Amino acid sequence: MAKCIAEPLSRKDIRIMADKIRIIEGNKGKFYFDIVHFLDVTLPKLDEGFTLQIMPKSQMGECHGLTYPDRNEIQIREDVYDRACNGSGRDRLTMAHELFHLLHHEKSNISFARSENVETFRDPEWQADAFGGELLIPHDMVKGMSPEEVATKCKVSISAACCQLRKI
Repeated sequence: MAKCIAEPLSRKDIRIMADKIRIIEGNKGKFYFDIVHFLDVTLPKLDEGFTLQIMPKSQMGECHGLTYPDRNEIQIREDVYDRACNGSGRDRLTMAHELFHLLHHEKSNISFARSENVETFRDPEWQADAFGGELLIPHDMVKGMSPEEVATKCKVSISAACCQLRKI
């Protein structure tokens, strides 16, 4: 089976990238990161070529988000976008995940391999998931907190909070 393989990235590397995005957004020292605002307002100001497309479910089917780095475009399914606007942690995480694909995954650093076993740190989906968690849950502010506290303050799901707390 063919798999995508990305250039290797450690969680520390990904955490640094997430921290830079938080700084760009003026979000350092705050629990809540408004990913919808970042994709709707901040990123288009920084990169006039960027496009965020909100797509109907009839066109995207079961796919919640797609990223086309070569077109500088993220597509988010309409119901996912609406829920993210209303604070759904899972859907906010989807948008952060797609942002990482846009920022880091392009033809020059993605390859295909006929392999069942891709090292985790080279898996582009793991990298994007890790980035989403690091962006939405600031590691330096949540140490010692309960999953419930993290979920409330960062507006993420309990499962995302638990997952991130295990990585600190």
